[in-house]
Amino acid sequence: MKKQAFTLFTVLFLLGSTAVFAQQVQLTPSQIKDVENASFTDLQGNTFNLSDYRGKVVMIDFWETWCEPCIHSMPTVNQLAKAYSNSFAVIALTPGISDSKQDVKNFVSKHNYKFRYAYGGNLAQKLQITGIPYKVFIDPNGKFISAVMSSAGPSRDFKEIQEIIENHKEAK
Repeated sequence: MKKQAFTLFTVLFLLGSTAVFAQQVQLTPSQIKDVENASFTDLQGNTFNLSDYRGKVVMIDFWETWCEPCIHSMPTVNQLAKAYSNSFAVIALTPGISDSKQDVKNFVSKHNYKFRYAYGGNLAQKLQITGIPYKVFIDPNGKFISAVMSSAGPSRDFKEIQEIIENHKEAK
């Protein structure tokens, strides 16, 4: 029942918010620390850390397979991941609210996105995420840049993410 209520709330939230623009989210100092020290579990059960991506701008993309705005933005994010492969990385994190690990594996098997997929964990709870898509950006030194909820649509998302990458990537 709890999962159904969360899913219904999220769907209703997304229907109302995706027609607008992505909204900046203010995180508390404690939440920022949680992001900067985050560790993840990939789909094979291996643990990895945000610190593994030092030198790159990182986008943690909270999503689930049923989230249309999440799925709709993935090709755009993938274009950026390919274009900026030396300076940008994507961690596609499914909190596991209604998706099973198998749901995510099935999705991944059908899409060739240049993302590192992660499943579960408690980062979504620590950030008190109430809806997806939800994206968190980290600079090449592992410091929090910003968090955004919702989507502005693929072309606007592309421009906004590209601007973050360009403004924060390290000069090579």
